[in-house]
Amino acid sequence: MHLITMAHLGEAQALIDEFELKRISPHHFENGQLILLITGEGPFEAASLTSHILGQKEIKKVINLGIAGSLNKELAIGEIYPIRSIYLAIDGKPQFKTFKSFEKGLDTITSFERILRSEKAHALSGLADIVDREAWGVAFSAKNFSVPFECAKLISDQAGELGACELIREEAYSFSQKLSHYLKNQLNETTPAHQTKIDLPGFHFTFSMAHQFEDLLQKISLRENLRQEDILKSLPLEELRSLKLRPKERAGKLIECLEFKLDPLKEKLQAGLHKWKSPFEKQGLHLQTDPTWESPAVKISFEVQSNAEIKEKIDQLSQLDLWAFQQLRNGSFHVE
Repeated sequence: MHLITMAHLGEAQALIDEFELKRISPHHFENGQLILLITGEGPFEAASLTSHILGQKEIKKVINLGIAGSLNKELAIGEIYPIRSIYLAIDGKPQFKTFKSFEKGLDTITSFERILRSEKAHALSGLADIVDREAWGVAFSAKNFSVPFECAKLISDQAGELGACELIREEAYSFSQKLSHYLKNQLNETTPAHQTKIDLPGFHFTFSMAHQFEDLLQKISLRENLRQEDILKSLPLEELRSLKLRPKERAGKLIECLEFKLDPLKEKLQAGLHKWKSPFEKQGLHLQTDPTWESPAVKISFEVQSNAEIKEKIDQLSQLDLWAFQQLRNGSFHVE
């Protein structure tokens, strides 16, 4: 599992969407392969929160990402640069201890205070090309726990210039998307060689979906002694492309096809579930069941705008037969 650290939730939003990360706490998100930690600003705050996670979880690598101010006017706004060395400045004074990230890249200095004036930015420009607020603290924790560390920064503004906050707010989601794309590329470079790189026009796979898709392909390939390319050819790609769905929804349908191919029983279960739910959902009752089929509970939701609609929903609920769902869970596919 990799630990991704970022200072602010705003710069992480596209990453949360792309990797389908679930909120564990206000500053902790994860999906089974990645943990995202929102550290806030300040090197010591970042070090404390990062250490807390490293002390609880088995982490293979720590990756610090986020926006940062440029101390070098030749750096382009919106570009992402790998970081080579990370320094620390307290009250504008450089501290002794430094940390390494990539072998090649730019140097950054983590400032204990925000750099809001050009003269303060100028004072730091002789030490590094980039200034941020948290990278040194994250690197400090990774070093203490002997976990590999990487850092990359997106240039959001020229440090110390007026109007920087307005620019960052306007470009926040665009910057976030670039950081998410960068991380996805970095993680793909470390994907095992046996896995297939997904390149299917009309389909969009998030990181989690891609991992699930490739895992299903591999399992079917081993079980049926088929090449993964031949399995892909057997899938209803053109039929799914013709549906009026978003690319991510098409990818979800394609994953479902592989799940049914791997486990035909699951297809029968889903068909039976659809047959049971459909009449009620057409009436506006949404029935949510456990996707793993482990829990017998059914969550029912609906919307009403009047007392008459409440009575109507009560009548509809009185016709709902949970016994039919329980029979389906027990293996009976003849649901009426």
